[in-house]
Amino acid sequence: MFRRAMLLLTCWLPAVTLAAGAEAVVTIQEGEASLVRGVNRLAIAEGVRLHRQDVVETGASTGLLRLEFADGTIADLGPDTAILLAPRLRVARGERRPDRLYLLRGWIKLTPAAGQPAAFASPQVDLQASEGVTVSYVSAAESIVFAESGGAELTVRQDGKAAARVSLRNGEAHARRGAAPGDVQPRPPADMLERMPRAFRDSLPARIGRYQDQEVLPQERGTVDYDAIRPWLQAERAVRLPLVNRWKPLAEDDDAFRRQLVTHMRAHPEWDRVLFPEKYLPRPPVAASGPVAVPASR
Repeated sequence: MFRRAMLLLTCWLPAVTLAAGAEAVVTIQEGEASLVRGVNRLAIAEGVRLHRQDVVETGASTGLLRLEFADGTIADLGPDTAILLAPRLRVARGERRPDRLYLLRGWIKLTPAAGQPAAFASPQVDLQASEGVTVSYVSAAESIVFAESGGAELTVRQDGKAAARVSLRNGEAHARRGAAPGDVQPRPPADMLERMPRAFRDSLPARIGRYQDQEVLPQERGTVDYDAIRPWLQAERAVRLPLVNRWKPLAEDDDAFRRQLVTHMRAHPEWDRVLFPEKYLPRPPVAASGPVAVPASR
């Protein structure tokens, strides 16, 4: 309570310039959180700068993990949440999806900066909000988006494709469970409000300014294994395809990782070409068959 009171007394700070290559800064951490960068797992702490393609994950008991972007956008993450920063989504020709972050699962509260849209892509629904605050939850079984203030534009997704467009007005929510298309409700479902992280009920000021000249380096926690990144390896095709080159060194150097890839190949068939490149070599030309013509003698 004392810590939250001190945060509320912190004056609002404008957007700042981050070091080259940084996407966001961790400014509040309450509970467990980790970072996957390349093939390494690292421990997160307040002040750590996050980069493109970083995977950020919180634990089941995490209270709040706040990410602040240079333009002033704020992303608050709840427990058991996994995101990918600046995903390189493989989309169909003519399709556009949010590319600032990808929410694989869990809770996110987005607060856009003035004049800057806040958005995320996910397996269930893509969101874009130009003003106001949104609270969203995504899992394999459901998705719920609540326009806490302002409005939001949603693209409901089914089997990796856009299935419907939905507009939310201030206070409305879109709830979807299972394979159903979902519907717009005048207020968020009661069970969402019960499950929503308690920290999301607070309105905390931006803190990115204090870390402009103070960088905290994440501590290494070893190399990831198959189980640690399984949800990403088996994510929707648009997400997992660009990650192959990133984790290819694991398949080359870690026999256990390679065996797991083979065991679960049906979930990520693109790895077959990586593990068994000989199967995809051009076939040699077939020699012509049949009798050989003999020149007539003179």
